Amino acid sequence: MEIKDKTIAIDEIAMGIAGITLELMEDSVDWQLEDFPQNGDDYNTIHTAVMTKAIEYMYLQTKMEYR
Repeated sequence: MEIKDKTIAIDEIAMGIAGITLELMEDSVDWQLEDFPQNGDDYNTIHTAVMTKAIEYMYLQTKMEYR
């Protein structure tokens, strides 16, 4: 397999994992926010903030792990 082909394959795998991970994270955040005090319209804002912060933490963890 050539480098270009490997890069494309790795990219496709990573995109698939990212999609599945986001779906799982969405469900996990929904579950975690069940008991979190909020008003109707605030839910999406809070959900987005939690998702963004979680992704940031994941990025920072991998950045430190793979230096």
